[in-house]
Amino acid sequence: MLRLFFILLGLLWNQGLYSAEAQHWYRSASFYHIWLKSFAASHQQHEVGDIQGIIQRFDYLNDGQANAGKDLEIDAILLSPFYLSARSSEDPLDNIHGYDVVDYYQVNPVFGDKADLKQLIDLAHSRGVKVLFDFVPAYTSIKHPWFINSANGGDKRDWYVWDKQPSSQWQAAWGGGSWQDVWKAHGNSYFYSYFQSSEIADLNLHNPQVRQALEEVLKYWFDFGFDGARIDGAPYLIEDGPGKQADRPETFQILREYRAIADSYEQGKVLIAETWRPSELVSKYFGNGHNQIHMGFDFDFAWQIPGAIKRGNDQGLRNLHQQQTQDYPSGYQTAAFLSNHDSYLSRPMTVYVGNANQALQAATLQLLSSATPFIFYGNELGMLGEHQPDAQLRGLFNWQDVERQLALPNSLLNQYRHLLKIRREHSYISEASLHFVDTHSDKVFAYALATQQQALVVLINTNKAPSRAQLNMAQVSALSSHQDYRLSPVLGEPVQKRREALAGVASYQLEQLPAESVTVLYLGEQQASLVASYPDKVVAPTKALVPSAIALNSLYLRGDMNGWDGSLPMALSENGLWQVKLKLQKGRYQYKFEVNGQPLWGRNWGDNSRNGIGDIDGENIRLRAASGGCYLFSFNPQNRQHQVQQQESCD
Repeated sequence: MLRLFFILLGLLWNQGLYSAEAQHWYRSASFYHIWLKSFAASHQQHEVGDIQGIIQRFDYLNDGQANAGKDLEIDAILLSPFYLSARSSEDPLDNIHGYDVVDYYQVNPVFGDKADLKQLIDLAHSRGVKVLFDFVPAYTSIKHPWFINSANGGDKRDWYVWDKQPSSQWQAAWGGGSWQDVWKAHGNSYFYSYFQSSEIADLNLHNPQVRQALEEVLKYWFDFGFDGARIDGAPYLIEDGPGKQADRPETFQILREYRAIADSYEQGKVLIAETWRPSELVSKYFGNGHNQIHMGFDFDFAWQIPGAIKRGNDQGLRNLHQQQTQDYPSGYQTAAFLSNHDSYLSRPMTVYVGNANQALQAATLQLLSSATPFIFYGNELGMLGEHQPDAQLRGLFNWQDVERQLALPNSLLNQYRHLLKIRREHSYISEASLHFVDTHSDKVFAYALATQQQALVVLINTNKAPSRAQLNMAQVSALSSHQDYRLSPVLGEPVQKRREALAGVASYQLEQLPAESVTVLYLGEQQASLVASYPDKVVAPTKALVPSAIALNSLYLRGDMNGWDGSLPMALSENGLWQVKLKLQKGRYQYKFEVNGQPLWGRNWGDNSRNGIGDIDGENIRLRAASGGCYLFSFNPQNRQHQVQQQESCD
């Protein structure tokens, strides 16, 4: 009987170790964030990406052959939302994002179906690659059956956040703006939208039924085979009134409920949250370090990187690291990114105005750290993209750029591959402690990722000329007892001169650090393998792909100036613009452009960002006519730019 007890105890102990190990894989993993619409199309005649396109191009991410091919050897991928959503157009110019969910359990047919999704997951798993999905628990499209029921006063009325007349004290969830930004009129009431869209409504997660419904969604896709989930809009799951729209106590309770679900699986599932909040507030999302999210996207880290590289000053990074290590709980893990699909930061090659050397330096800070890196598709090629409007961040991936850059040893893509290889070969950095190392140079900054036995030392020369640096390794306290350790090159081969520091630990003088370069060294008893020498000037030859517009046979102006009917057909001008002139009285107007003029609307364009670029099914375009007179409305079908100009007459 006693023997049986110890056998059972051993089994339980081993299972606990297995589960713990399974849940820690994400710390050393390298992720690739795929924007489904733009990454890869399975048919040449289509420009909209799909799931089969990812399957066909999976060898680029991971070909299943360690150190043998030209792939990135990615460990995990994160998919953008694939749910059936209000935007299901095959128009390449449509900004399909998937956050306007209509059915959580169906795949948007533009991207494929569940069989495609299962095939992708099985392929990834066969190559040791994990797959995460984007979980959207905060809101749905107003076309979701739940919302339609709620708006009509059905049994789901309390599934959304309604108010007959919201207080004027409301602002944007992150502060600023007015109550009208987040409360949208619908019928004789208003619904709340932290997304600030009249097409997307917040779910009432105070309601236990809603909570249960979303938990079932999470479990469904975990059971389907996904290894984890990104929790979209995590800070804004709960709102408790004006000024109490973020970081609410009940939000953290919801995260604990999600974590319990993730931990209930034998191999564990991973939760990463969109923690788009100031760093001092993010610590709450980790709970005690083991009971809420596994990882949080580090927005402040992404923000600090350009300043460090452009100014050659790492003080902002030092301050952030100090704040996080002091405030965050043991066991926390951040996710490092340089840009993503949101209007937070432009893509790196846009931030650095085409300087690929600086883009490489940014990638080094991201990939060679103890944080978990998430590469946003195309950043490894140097794709361009301004942060506003967000559609510019979601451009088409040009597969010819991959072939061009693989053939160039000094391409940005090949430098990414070198960094990813270093991360794999020096996997201890995921559990290492970070030490900033003085260089005695105002243009070179350095840091070490150290364990008790070894360290990876990284130097960033931001100077536009060759530089030197002096490293005093006594600052790396974890290695202070190892005076006989030596530096060996991993990336780049600087001229070294060993010196003795006052503390008895070796100091090193490094000469001839190339202009705007990255140097990676290994400090330990053994000599490390050299992954690559210094490249010539890093290049990132890319060619932006411009989506083709779907030809229009007709277009109508529909708004409150004509009762939203089809009485204002537009004419195609010689310069390719659809145009119509009409007389307006002084006042405010709302309108859209629509294709058929019939009672049952067809494809139509509004403007979500109010930037003069049409969005399919977008919000009403607003016009303030300062005076009465004739106005010319124009719409460019090639780029969706629209404008209104006052005319002298309507003749």
